[in-house]
Amino acid sequence: MSTESHIESWTKAPFSPQVQKEAKAVLDRYKKGETNGLEIEAFTVPLEFGTGGMRGRIGNGIGRMNEFTVGKAALGFSRYLVQKSKKPILVIAYDSRRRSREFAVVTAGVAASFGIKVILFPEVAPTPLLSYAVRYYKATGGVVLTASHNPPEYNGFKAYLSKGEQLAPPDDKKIILLIDKVQDWNEIPFLSSKDPKYKKLVQKAGEDCFSSYLKALKKSGIVSAKVTPKERSQTKLVYSPLHGTGGKYMKKLLQDFGYKNVTLVPEQKDPDGEFPTVKFPNPEEPEALEMSRKLSEKIGADAFIATDPDADRLGIGVKNPKGGYALLNGNQIGSILAAYLAEKVGSKPKKGKKPVLVKTVVTTDLQAEIAKKNKIALKNVLTGFKFIAEVMGKLDKSKTQYFLFGGEESYGYLPVDFVRDKDSLSSALLLMEVLSEKKDLLSYMDDVYLKYGLYQESLKSLTLEGLAGKKKIQDSLQSLRDNDLIGKSIGKRKVTGFLDFKNKIAKGSASKSAFSGLPSSDVIQLELEGQAKLTIRPSGTEPKIKIYSSFKSRTSPKTKTEIPKLTESLLAELKETESLFLQLAGLS
Repeated sequence: MSTESHIESWTKAPFSPQVQKEAKAVLDRYKKGETNGLEIEAFTVPLEFGTGGMRGRIGNGIGRMNEFTVGKAALGFSRYLVQKSKKPILVIAYDSRRRSREFAVVTAGVAASFGIKVILFPEVAPTPLLSYAVRYYKATGGVVLTASHNPPEYNGFKAYLSKGEQLAPPDDKKIILLIDKVQDWNEIPFLSSKDPKYKKLVQKAGEDCFSSYLKALKKSGIVSAKVTPKERSQTKLVYSPLHGTGGKYMKKLLQDFGYKNVTLVPEQKDPDGEFPTVKFPNPEEPEALEMSRKLSEKIGADAFIATDPDADRLGIGVKNPKGGYALLNGNQIGSILAAYLAEKVGSKPKKGKKPVLVKTVVTTDLQAEIAKKNKIALKNVLTGFKFIAEVMGKLDKSKTQYFLFGGEESYGYLPVDFVRDKDSLSSALLLMEVLSEKKDLLSYMDDVYLKYGLYQESLKSLTLEGLAGKKKIQDSLQSLRDNDLIGKSIGKRKVTGFLDFKNKIAKGSASKSAFSGLPSSDVIQLELEGQAKLTIRPSGTEPKIKIYSSFKSRTSPKTKTEIPKLTESLLAELKETESLFLQLAGLS
């Protein structure tokens, strides 16, 4: 379909007169040669459905999240479900965003029109619970309406397969093809929630699902035998769901496990898609944690935790013995959890199986050191939790290995095997267990550095919107591919290895084994002297290019007192190198 036809299709039925008028105005401007601007792009640049689903601004047009683009995705996915099973079941959850509930009902209606049994959460629910619910209800698939930590004007549609994992080969291509085949907007079978067929086929998810999740958590082995009920009840925690889905679920979970002293940030505890108290509802942003910090200071909490709107990621601030609270980043939180679990199980087989630690290629190599020293197998995967879930699916069938922990630097972790997406609920419980047992997470982090090596990381994210932004991102990556960087210095370290995950090219000291079992992906990684890495990749969900740095200190600390100065020096080097790399990539 041509661009003009895309716009034209919105100038007639089934669209409302108001939408038709808007589309006609855009069509007139486009015919006069106007191709840029958000209004034009809304009707000319289609919202792509990729392996992570789709995400975009809410509004009219083929490039926006609305009932028609959602209906189109639901139609293609429903066609897949009826091909996959004679009695398909679809579980649907949604977050607190604008129109999330409405989009969930649209999805349920489209599925019901195919005779699919739908289990719809009656109120906002965390994404990890949707992943669990797909398994619990033995469903054929799942959908969650969320745009994670994006600003209020965004929403998204994420699809899940029968094990509770996000789309993976070969099903992903089949589903995308079925969605792309929908060319006529009149084809979408919208079904009102008042329709008898909707009422018959769409059921509410019950509280039994979360109760079952809690039971599975009790059997998971992450609860510490070294922590007494009294110690748990004395641990004082502040929690914020950042106006999202985590509120009642997190509090109930922690209280069920003996953490009775949990205070929710009052201004942020209720679901609200406007996210009125934060610029970005993202636990990676220190600003989003300010209210949690202030309340913690007021009541003398041991720590504060915040989760993003769909409660799959979390950030933590812990009491600093020197005063105030220190924020841990995603690599540090993941490394604490990985080290704790690795040290707890060691390499001892469980029921004849050995543990496996899974991390993404942009996550700190400190976790690789943790796995190595504890004689635990390590699996590196591409960015995106679906790749961790894919490994978990293979481990389900393994007779020699089992899943121990998976994580990515972007504040997403999974310490249990019965969910197939990042999970702030089980991660928060594990963090509280580590805190209650070790008493001081900052001191334990230093123990990890002394034992496995001092690493520091950084993430630089550049927003480049529109077609011009896409071109700049591609030009940048191509220039890095065209340059022979081996032997060149970036800051104080020479490039020793080059990995192109798209074309599966390894140069210098880099090994092609890094690509083993991984699909092609637009990622370039440079290996530098002294165990340092620079990685660059476009975001799969936002108009951004991301640069990840992970550096090991060339001087190993012998005592905890040496760590602050070495950290300061390492971070300064890292920032300088990152800046030079941006220049090299034509992005500064």
